[in-house]
Amino acid sequence: MKKLPAEFEQRIRQTHADAEAFLAAISNEPFYSVRLNARKPSQLPFDLTDEVKWCKGAYYLSTRPNYTQMPEFHAGALYPQEASSMFLRTVLNTIEAQLPSQPVVLDLCAAPGGKSTLAAQFLDGRGVLVANEYVRSRAWILAENVAKQGYANTIVTNGDAASFAPLGAMFDVVLIDAPCSGEGMFRKDDVAVSEWTPANADMCAQRQREIIANIADSVVDGGYLVYSTCTFNPAENEDNMQWLLENYDFENVSIPLPDDSGIFRLTFDGGEGYAFYPHKVRGEGFFICVMRKTSGRMRKLPKLPKTQKGQPTDFITNKDNYNFYTIDNKQVALPASVSDIMLAISTALRPLRIGVEVCEESRKGYAPAATLPLSLAFNRKSLPTFTVDKETALKFLHGDALTSADMPNSWFVVEYNDLTLGLCKSVGARANNYYPKEWRIRSL
Repeated sequence: MKKLPAEFEQRIRQTHADAEAFLAAISNEPFYSVRLNARKPSQLPFDLTDEVKWCKGAYYLSTRPNYTQMPEFHAGALYPQEASSMFLRTVLNTIEAQLPSQPVVLDLCAAPGGKSTLAAQFLDGRGVLVANEYVRSRAWILAENVAKQGYANTIVTNGDAASFAPLGAMFDVVLIDAPCSGEGMFRKDDVAVSEWTPANADMCAQRQREIIANIADSVVDGGYLVYSTCTFNPAENEDNMQWLLENYDFENVSIPLPDDSGIFRLTFDGGEGYAFYPHKVRGEGFFICVMRKTSGRMRKLPKLPKTQKGQPTDFITNKDNYNFYTIDNKQVALPASVSDIMLAISTALRPLRIGVEVCEESRKGYAPAATLPLSLAFNRKSLPTFTVDKETALKFLHGDALTSADMPNSWFVVEYNDLTLGLCKSVGARANNYYPKEWRIRSL
């Protein structure tokens, strides 16, 4: 049986009648699960078992694949995500009817991108998704994962909760997957076990309240705050939600639970949250709670920045549905229906990534952006394609130059299993590799 912190074990025994089963389950093998991208269907190199009850299109796996060696993963056809956290899809489905036709969603603590990419799939091109991460290095990983999903209505930012205050009430939904003490990860992460202390858990609870306080006014009147952690600690979960109700104008929202899911309805004064316990569910430890803003302001866009308009391009399918701009020496395409909102949000935090990067400035003018082929807005007829086998696909993802007499002349898209991976530019029988250097796999 896994050795756990004595103080943690003591608390579980004091609060759970079935504590021995609870603690024993933490020594079991973790569950593996994956969520598929319906917009990038592909023949996958592994077997799917049962569908995750609370998230359509997500499945359990018998073993953990080596995703690094799977071109489908790099193309954005799938995303490995812990099953419990995918309950967010049930939450979003439940509140969908109360959202506007173009919802504006903020994932505040978003890296590496599980909930952001799930929210992007839920929106499916509607509205705007802002994926934010405070830690700069993790924010670039988030930007990569969001880009690979392919949605044009996304912005990736790097700031803290207070950074959004200048925008006022902007968001119909704010997701807070709060930094926590990580007790829910004890089964799969020995580092989380070694770093746990009561003092650290208390510090997390206080920091979570600061995050909530800094973002509460960013939710529009009638909008939603969805709070989650990967811990069992009441101080970080239900106590914080009761504190929110006592100090801000929110009301609790009840979410229906799937039959025989094992999810525990955890009540507190004024509402309920949903706890995922290791001996009850096929997933890791998790807590989630949904709140609705009962008073506040409605969205009012700040003065838009002066942005240079760009020219429509055949690189984008249905280009009349997009507005084109020059931002940071890149030509980007934003969905016309929400481009003003996306530009307004960019006034508060300079985005790491916004919309579709279409072209980027080079010594010889503008060249197609390296990430363009991964976008769902990319017009696949605008550039020739070169279909490769898995071995060549991995070499491309490694950053190797391609050599073949059959390659198209000049710019072309590398394609594997009907999935676009990236760009090359041929010079004779050799093609230079334009796959982003920071994304390349380290070994074959």
